[in-house]
Amino acid sequence: MSKKDVEAALARGVALLDEFLPLKSWLYFPLLYAVCVWAVRRVFDYRDRIFAWQVWLDPDFVRTKPDGFILDFFRGDPALGREYAGEIGRDDLRTLRTAFPALYSVIGLDDAFLKALFKPEIVALDFRGIVVEFAARTARAREDIKPAASDPAFWRALETIGRNAASLGLHLLQDEEVQAMIVALIKGPVAAGPSVPPEA
Repeated sequence: MSKKDVEAALARGVALLDEFLPLKSWLYFPLLYAVCVWAVRRVFDYRDRIFAWQVWLDPDFVRTKPDGFILDFFRGDPALGREYAGEIGRDDLRTLRTAFPALYSVIGLDDAFLKALFKPEIVALDFRGIVVEFAARTARAREDIKPAASDPAFWRALETIGRNAASLGLHLLQDEEVQAMIVALIKGPVAAGPSVPPEA
């Protein structure tokens, strides 16, 4: 594997995304990163994967989760447990249930697209920021992707990017290396702060 070959494949990915999503460079990092993660896992149903997190926005879905499940989630991650220690200690399930859909989608499900979309907050351990920004940022991503999402060529292009990167030995690189490589290639709003919409 040549790191330069992987970089060249990802650069072609940036060029392809620029064709389908002009002026939406804030989405290139989450899309390319997600495609890389899924390609390594040999998963290519990108259309379903990119919007899979939406199930967690259904209030009935969250309402049916038992209190123990919610508490275990917050206690199970040390940083999350520290941030919400007061709420956990008071058994403030109202606050925890309100935060749960956003945090479980980003952290609990290990969703590659959402992890990249909220990379600045994850790095800063700003869990409350994720909760505050989740609805607006995911809605903006959904809207900005929508024009390209209706074009089957967009999904074929993503699959091509993923398969090319995977065939070049992407799985041999560290996750941080792949992220840094993508950010360096984009050279736009993402380079300063990955995955944040321009007006956020």
